[in-house]
Amino acid sequence: MPSSPRTRRADHTLNDHSRKKERNLKEFYPTRSNNARKGDFGRVVVCGGSDRYAGCLAFNSLAALRAGADLAIVVAPRRAADIVAGYSPDLITVPCDSPFPDPNIAIEVLENADSLVLGCGVTRTPESHEALLDIIQRCKTPMVLDAEALHSLAAKADTIKGKKVLLTPNAGEYQVLSGTPWPPALEAKRTAVENLARQYDATVIVKGAPDVISDGKKTYVDRRGSPYLTKGGYGDLLAGVAGAQLARGRNPLDAAKVAAFIVGRAGELASSKLGESTLASDVLTYLSFVIRSRRGESL
Repeated sequence: MPSSPRTRRADHTLNDHSRKKERNLKEFYPTRSNNARKGDFGRVVVCGGSDRYAGCLAFNSLAALRAGADLAIVVAPRRAADIVAGYSPDLITVPCDSPFPDPNIAIEVLENADSLVLGCGVTRTPESHEALLDIIQRCKTPMVLDAEALHSLAAKADTIKGKKVLLTPNAGEYQVLSGTPWPPALEAKRTAVENLARQYDATVIVKGAPDVISDGKKTYVDRRGSPYLTKGGYGDLLAGVAGAQLARGRNPLDAAKVAAFIVGRAGELASSKLGESTLASDVLTYLSFVIRSRRGESL
């Protein structure tokens, strides 16, 4: 059952003892100038996929577009890229002949990009991990690292040193990154996320019920969501929304907070209509509604 607004406010300002003025969604979606042009609101590159997994890339990129990015470009193995291209005409794809995103192609595409979402759908092999670490090391834009990118990073944490990075693990991936199990108690979860953020010198959101977010200094808990959001793809939407926020110039902590808010609320709305039948693609359709109608609500 969703928590009350009073509980949410307390959770969201956790560890902010000065109780600074809360931020709301409108700050992240101000009125646009009539002179706005394509590219002004960010270009997101999504790198991932394999012969088996392609849908996650569509969710990453479509969520980024729904969250306000102007362009989403998918770099993926050919079969995955072709599937994504056929899924929506809104998406640009760059196919690779390798079974994972080709680092040289990815870096070339990133030269004209504003953020990177990396790791979803990649098959776990030593070669794919090497490729992902190569992309991370050479990337100059802010990054969202998810799924297999987290597994590759766990073996070489210093790869992200000095970079703007948001890590988006689930409970299992948290254990891969930290070497310890995800704790059951909320207070212990907050401490665990803070420690992980400090360990990697990055912002972290551990996805779950609730989402716990920290940059190692400030920590937030977002309780939005639904017990019906257990099917594949929900986390891919969060990574895409966060990637859009990074591309629009937000810092990783704000990107994580906005993504948790938008995707969590969209999930509540979708599941209130569909219950057990709720799919990630249903949640995707509600992202624009949340952004349009909830702009005055506090994060």
